[in-house]
Amino acid sequence: MTHPSAPVGWSLAGTVASTAASAPAATLDLATPAAGLEPAGLGRGIRLLGVDLRGPCGPLERWIRGADLIAVYEPDDPRRLRATALWRPWLAPTGVAAWELLLSAQTALVSSDSALAVVSEAVATEAAWGESTPAGWRWTRAEPGQPRPARATSVLVRAGHGADARPSLLVAVHPDDVRHIDIDRAGDLLRVRCWLFSTAIEKGQLFRSRVLAAVGPARDDEAWAGGLGSAFAAAPPPLTT
Repeated sequence: MTHPSAPVGWSLAGTVASTAASAPAATLDLATPAAGLEPAGLGRGIRLLGVDLRGPCGPLERWIRGADLIAVYEPDDPRRLRATALWRPWLAPTGVAAWELLLSAQTALVSSDSALAVVSEAVATEAAWGESTPAGWRWTRAEPGQPRPARATSVLVRAGHGADARPSLLVAVHPDDVRHIDIDRAGDLLRVRCWLFSTAIEKGQLFRSRVLAAVGPARDDEAWAGGLGSAFAAAPPPLTT
């Protein structure tokens, strides 16, 4: 199956990656993976698909392959993890910019803690849990610190509903990969942290998981977010061996 990515070219200057001027435009410093992607022209405070490795960690390797930006990390901690992050654009409706992160982990130990977090944030006043139902996507108000509803696989973060409101942010985990999602507030930012690989990982295993983040207009955010959520959920999941 062809991956539904949008055509885009990455460039690398040291550890800083950037896309071509055509949308979706963004920059990412691979030396600080937790900071994530910074989309261009969308205002202050939007950071997407950062990888929290539980401490400072620069890339061992980095390269570009078509529309994919790839970096390999080995955090300096007792877990002996090797994490590979692949960021790519995702095809989205006009006016919406979307990216996917494919994250994998393996270890050199007989058994290790595999948990990693993918972090996105935006200036926002409210959030909603999203879940797919036979009647379409259902959105229910989410509060920071609230446990994730059992069927929720996405979060919609917003600063209002009108035409002049700041862009809304969608964060979605593939339904086969969702483990735990936290929402917390830091000043005027709402931060969404998607925890992946909640089980122990053994030597020889390779865990993979995916997270989607998209930014688009607030006025019809539930419509475009639901459409993207459905497309992402229908895409085949990565294999875990």
